[in-house]
Amino acid sequence: MSIRPTGAALIAASLMVLMACRQESAKLDPVQKMAYGAKPAVVRVNAYATAQFRYTARTIEMMQAAFREAGVNVTARDLPAVDTGMETGAGGSGSGFIVNPNGYIITNGHVVGPTRDRGELEKELRRNGAISTLVNHFPLEELRALYRDDDLDPFIDELSKAGRIDKMLIVNEVELSNGDKLPFTVDSYSPSLSESGSDLAVLRVEGRNLPTLRLGDSESVGVGESVWAIGYPAVASSSDEVIGGWLSRESDLEATFNPGTITAIKRNKANAPVFQSNVAIYRGNSGGPAVNRSGEVIAVATWGHTTAEQIKFLVPINDAKDILKDSGVPVNIASEFNRQFGEALDAAIEGDWRSAKKSLASAALIFPRSPDVIRFQRDADRAIASGTSSLSTAGLVAGIGALLAMLAITIVVLIRSRGPRIPRDISNGRPEMLVAPEGTPPEQKMVLGRLTILNGERAGQKLGLGGSGIRIGRESAICEIVLENPKVSRLHAEVVSIDGRVLLIDRNSSNGTYVNDQKIDKRFLKDGDIIHFGGRNAIAVAFHA
Repeated sequence: MSIRPTGAALIAASLMVLMACRQESAKLDPVQKMAYGAKPAVVRVNAYATAQFRYTARTIEMMQAAFREAGVNVTARDLPAVDTGMETGAGGSGSGFIVNPNGYIITNGHVVGPTRDRGELEKELRRNGAISTLVNHFPLEELRALYRDDDLDPFIDELSKAGRIDKMLIVNEVELSNGDKLPFTVDSYSPSLSESGSDLAVLRVEGRNLPTLRLGDSESVGVGESVWAIGYPAVASSSDEVIGGWLSRESDLEATFNPGTITAIKRNKANAPVFQSNVAIYRGNSGGPAVNRSGEVIAVATWGHTTAEQIKFLVPINDAKDILKDSGVPVNIASEFNRQFGEALDAAIEGDWRSAKKSLASAALIFPRSPDVIRFQRDADRAIASGTSSLSTAGLVAGIGALLAMLAITIVVLIRSRGPRIPRDISNGRPEMLVAPEGTPPEQKMVLGRLTILNGERAGQKLGLGGSGIRIGRESAICEIVLENPKVSRLHAEVVSIDGRVLLIDRNSSNGTYVNDQKIDKRFLKDGDIIHFGGRNAIAVAFHA
């Protein structure tokens, strides 16, 4: 007795063969790949001095008399018995990034400026020491009242002249992302934007095969382009006064990675372009890179408005390229670390975690103790342990061959058993579904772009955007593109056409719309944009122009 297979049974058998031959790979996210690739080359730049501000009891008595003469009735406390000292400091830290594997670094001029002029440095040490001394010996409320009325500066100046500076120590060092500290020299310097400079400096440290960043072309940057600022803001370090008590020293090696967009392109007084952005940069971010989606540096963080959170300024990277060229520093040269680390990233984005792990081992030998390499190794270990690493090519080819054979048998059986009727999924005649608002005449169904669903049961489905006003959401009665996920709102978003460009608008959705991991209200889409409707764990699609 022979058993005749049904079409459904053969399709099920085909899928079982495919699943047996190939496991779904957990792949590295493109933005995560970019962050991993960029962060090792970002450094902290320290340019500061410490000293002791020396004074006597007579100095404090003199200041008490000066206060009272000005009508401020205060009494000094804790007068020192002998000549004493108050710890003082000047300068600070910023960020930078390595542009040549032999130790050349770009940062802001204002980051290294404080230690370049010894006279100005000592003046700042005196002033800061005088402020600390006043706080130590006089009522804080009285000092605050004088400060609010802009009347405190004369007393600070008087005390700073009366004291003296002792045991001054100047520190010029770069802290690499793996914790190594290296002294730097300044090869090229330009003052801050407010001083009509480009606010850039080229530093040199002793090093070989260091991680580097590629420099892009800032001439091609447009308004609305996504950027990510990387650096070491002081408010996110263990030395910060507010949170320093609970952040570990090791966490200081973790550079901060913030998204944003270019909001305007302006010009300085020298008629050179300056980028305005809403990217989050704070004190300590100065000198750090702003990178594009490809991980190329397009600008250098320089200044943020203290009273306008969304207004930051970036120096275009082409200005830095000019300075590097004048200094004879070659750029866009990959080090051996970059090659090994890049191979690991390329393998991970394909889901080949075992190959990624091998390349990571080589990268870790070249640049040890990198927190990003260590974390990436843990990602690889988890992916391998969960069994999501890709199978061999031979196994995949064998599985696909078996599937094709089974599908061929299925088609023959279906045709013979059901006559000339062609299965619905084949009779469609094209892999892409054209979507347009109801009532759109055929002649007006102009393809604005395409969406490819990246996850879920419909992964791989392509949708052509056949007109303006396409609504996206969970409710089939009102939406042309229906995404059946509880995190997607009934009417979640809309796609419209403006002057030939595709605009994505969030329609007050509950869980938000994200483009390249940035939450948006509306955004003009560009080829390759990754869109998440309802958050990263909901529906992901890719846009292609």
